[in-house]
Amino acid sequence: MPRAPFFHRLRLAISRWFTPRAARGDEGDVAPAPAVAQVPQAPEEIAEAAVAAGIVIPEACAPGVAANLALLASHAERMRGGGA
Repeated sequence: MPRAPFFHRLRLAISRWFTPRAARGDEGDVAPAPAVAQVPQAPEEIAEAAVAAGIVIPEACAPGVAANLALLASHAERMRGGGA
């Protein structure tokens, strides 16, 4: 399985989480996005986000994906003015 498409799709999914709906042009019967996007960290949240993005996270990759999302969450928190 090539690595590039997986990471490209994951990057696109993450960018959707952090891009305001108005900037994406979303309209219609879509539920409003939360005021501050949250990075999925619990295994259930990661699985749900992967399904929503249409990607499959191989079982062997799950620990690495969780670690990278935890790192992303800490960076996002720092950029929002929190954390040290």
